[in-house]
Order: sequence, then C-alpha cells, then structure tokens
Amino acid sequence: MKPTRKSDVRVKIVGGESVLYRKNEKAVHVLNATAKLIWELCDGKHSEADIEKEIRVSFSVPEGHDVAADVRRTLDTFVAKELLAV
Repeated sequence: MKPTRKSDVRVKIVGGESVLYRKNEKAVHVLNATAKLIWELCDGKHSEADIEKEIRVSFSVPEGHDVAADVRRTLDTFVAKELLAV
C-alpha cells in the first residue's frame, strides 16, 4: 500500500505546529514531528516500508523499537479520521 493524502485536506503551520483540517469541518488534527513526516510521505509514491526507513533515518530510534507498528498505527489513525484516500 502506498498511502495517499486526500486532496481536500489542508496543512497550516500554527505556532510551529502542523495542523490538518478541511474547510467544511470543525475538527483539526495537530501533528507531532513524527506524524508530520509520515503525513508528508503519504504522497502515493512511498510505501509503508519506505516511510519506516525515513523515520529511522530522520529520528533517533532506540534499538528494537517497532517503527513499523508506529507507522501502521499512525496510518490507521489517518484513515479513521478520513484523511487518506484508501
């Protein structure tokens, strides 16, 4: 699977934080640095494995930490909040 952002979701930087929103919704989604990188890589070109590799390169990940599970959990959250096209 190569996750893809829905085209109607907007990103705005507010006080140094990345916020996802849609014009007609009241909900906003504030991303931490890891979720922000995952979001940026949801471009339809990167697989989950690609995203995991980028997380490992971009952050200090403790030995034995299950990055794949973290990526999957974040993607599942994006899907549940209807931010990704599936």
